[in-house]
Amino acid sequence: MCLYFAFQQANIRDIATTITQANFIYILCTLIITGFTFLVRSIRWRILLEKTNSSLHSFSATVHIGYFLNNILPLRGGDLVRAKLFSNYHKNTRMSYVFGSLVGEKIIDLWMIGLFTIILIGLGYTDVLGTQFTIILIGTYLISSLIIFGKHTISSQLLKYIPVLENFIDGYQLVSKNKLHLFGWSIILWTTFVFYVSVALQSIGINLNIEEVLGLTILSSIVTSMPLAPAAIGTYHLAVVYCLNGLYGVHLEDAQVAAVVMHSIFFVYTIIFGYVYLLTESIDIKSITNDKEN
Repeated sequence: MCLYFAFQQANIRDIATTITQANFIYILCTLIITGFTFLVRSIRWRILLEKTNSSLHSFSATVHIGYFLNNILPLRGGDLVRAKLFSNYHKNTRMSYVFGSLVGEKIIDLWMIGLFTIILIGLGYTDVLGTQFTIILIGTYLISSLIIFGKHTISSQLLKYIPVLENFIDGYQLVSKNKLHLFGWSIILWTTFVFYVSVALQSIGINLNIEEVLGLTILSSIVTSMPLAPAAIGTYHLAVVYCLNGLYGVHLEDAQVAAVVMHSIFFVYTIIFGYVYLLTESIDIKSITNDKEN
């Protein structure tokens, strides 16, 4: 449905022609930038799990494989496999604890999205995202701030009644530790995301100001984080087309081309390198889901 609404007025031949005329150097730069974001994600996750003595390679492999499987499995099933795979790498770490850390990772990202929204509002660009969406993001920012900087009263009470959640809550509460390091790497990560969007758009001749690029990054990231479709196919495209065409007034065909290019670069990267990690690590998907391993 999302693909239909995003491309119902599309001329597929013209879109294909525009894509083939994209600046290859810029496309190559976006692939390198994508690789850098995965490196930063791996470092941040290692800090979050408080395993700075562990090999960065194991974190990088797990992150790549998880995103690779997110392109295939619904409901972001790759995140579950990512938790399972990491617990297989580190036998003394429970899968529920690792999955809790992934929830913590999402909370940090939501906080960064809210922070960027506050920055846009502070600069006076209240119309970049639309009033209603801006209010939602501010609410998300406040809730995630309470989780990060609060005392975890709710989770502690929940643990009293459901003790089986102990490992999960321990992982979830990791987000309140090492705040300075996590904040620093998150700033680097999200600044890189903004740079990625800007370079990807420039590869097809779309030039936005920094406020508009920031708004598109926020909107597309929110949609991507929702477990609605494998690889966010359709939902991501509709969000980009809506933002560029509906909010910024970019020509519809250019907005559609931008959605295809920006999604395809990330999709191709995760498919190629995720599969390479699967091969180099000699990992069988069946072994990841085998309960005897954990």
